[in-house]
Amino acid sequence: MPRAMLVFAHPDDEVVGLGARLGRFRSARFVHVTDGAPKNGQDSRAHGFATVDDYRRAREAELGRALGTAGLQDVHRERLGIPDQEASFQLAWLVRRIERLMVECMPEIVFTHPYEGGHPDHDACAFAVHKAVALLKARGAATPVILEAPFYHAGPRGGEAGAFLPYSTETEQVEYLLSGEERRHKQALLDCFVTQRETLSGFPLEYERFRVAPQYDFQQPPHEGRVLYDQHPWGMTSERFRTLAAAADEELAEWQ
Repeated sequence: MPRAMLVFAHPDDEVVGLGARLGRFRSARFVHVTDGAPKNGQDSRAHGFATVDDYRRAREAELGRALGTAGLQDVHRERLGIPDQEASFQLAWLVRRIERLMVECMPEIVFTHPYEGGHPDHDACAFAVHKAVALLKARGAATPVILEAPFYHAGPRGGEAGAFLPYSTETEQVEYLLSGEERRHKQALLDCFVTQRETLSGFPLEYERFRVAPQYDFQQPPHEGRVLYDQHPWGMTSERFRTLAAAADEELAEWQ
């Protein structure tokens, strides 16, 4: 295995992306950008928790069970602690934090989210990883290959999960069909996230897909029309995200 870093937005994203082979990453650095618990308390109440802190602890416990089931109970983790749905408000800080982690562990590959307009925290992770790698490159340091798995984006019938958005400069995707044993193992990991059962049921179990990330322009929308989080009350729109990305680019340019 190459030296790897996994940078995902929420507890459970690593299982969605590469759960069938998650146990191979015993020496990887796992980075979770958010705590999985929105501060507004809506998700907490919807799942029967009295407080956001209770919900946050439940999300952490679910992740612990999943990592234990995958044989990763001792894996090296970084918890960045940003509240769920708020990573877009800390883009420049997030870039610098991810870059420092890359300097520490010198990964050869980094798994993260694509820029697809599905969830603002996912897009924030993609921005942070790509900009952190750009900072390393500008300083003449070794840079990892960015690999991504598809999550979800707006489709003709609502949200579409498990497929990449096409890009004009298309990068080849690899699709691994999962065996029956691999599907059962991945389902066992997903079942650890009891609070996310409804959301996770929408992801395919038949395959896992990966590709080398294309070069994104984060000041342009990921696709035409409204992105998925334009249609949800998550405190973010595509236009606002792109404004925040432009401001973070300016701040990072001054910091360099």
